[in-house]
Amino acid sequence: MQPLRPSIQSFSVVSALAACLGLAATVQAATLAVDLTVNNSGTISDGTNTATFVFDKQQPTGTGVLDPFLRVQRNGTEQGYNTTVANAGQLPFQEKFGIWTHDLLFSSMQVLNGSYNFVLDIGEPVSDNANKGQESLLSLDGLKFYVTNTPGQNNNSVDGNGNANGIVGTLLWDMDAQRDNFVLLDANRNGNPGNGVSDMLLQVPTSVFTGVSGTQYIILWSRFGLQDASNSGSESFGTFEEWAQLNDNSVKYVPEPATLALLGVAVLGFAYRRRAK
Repeated sequence: MQPLRPSIQSFSVVSALAACLGLAATVQAATLAVDLTVNNSGTISDGTNTATFVFDKQQPTGTGVLDPFLRVQRNGTEQGYNTTVANAGQLPFQEKFGIWTHDLLFSSMQVLNGSYNFVLDIGEPVSDNANKGQESLLSLDGLKFYVTNTPGQNNNSVDGNGNANGIVGTLLWDMDAQRDNFVLLDANRNGNPGNGVSDMLLQVPTSVFTGVSGTQYIILWSRFGLQDASNSGSESFGTFEEWAQLNDNSVKYVPEPATLALLGVAVLGFAYRRRAK
């Protein structure tokens, strides 16, 4: 007796029914994985390693204060990765040309409190009457780390979702590895919008970089501003976004994991007390 197999006709009927119910070829909306407009921290896992995203207004930034390795120009929706190229015309996406966008040797990175720490400063204004919404918001829609032996890359090819897919190297970590995630940021949370003070601290476990040698390069790719339809004002309206890797010379304060856990407990306790009242 032959095993039962669905006929082509049956498959067509099921497909038609799914289409009628709006289930066929449906693109799922991105998931708000970490909301740093109201929460102090959150995590995203790629299935193996978990990175921690922390609301941070501790790190002074700006030219001559922090040493960024990637700046991405304001462009509504924007993306870019760190690379050293000869002139602005060679930049692959919306990177800002200059000495603050460059290749990053792994040997120049330092471990602080058990992880590699990256600070993000988003150059968003408080508001803009010519546009809409709370424009201090910005969505971080994509974040990947690569290791490569090839510095000075400038490939600008993209995949079907418009994300860079021509980076030569080995993918180490991807915030969208398990689902389409995004992080929501607010440059005006606790004041100090625009460039000049950090907005987010990213803590990446050392295990992400297992096997990487000091002579290799780390590429950080990020994309911003895709969630404006559901979070009005979360496109890029300001100046530029910049990433820096914290070390002993640049760091002002990096919370230890135990501190983050206690902070979370304190927030929950405060919320409970307010609800009880």
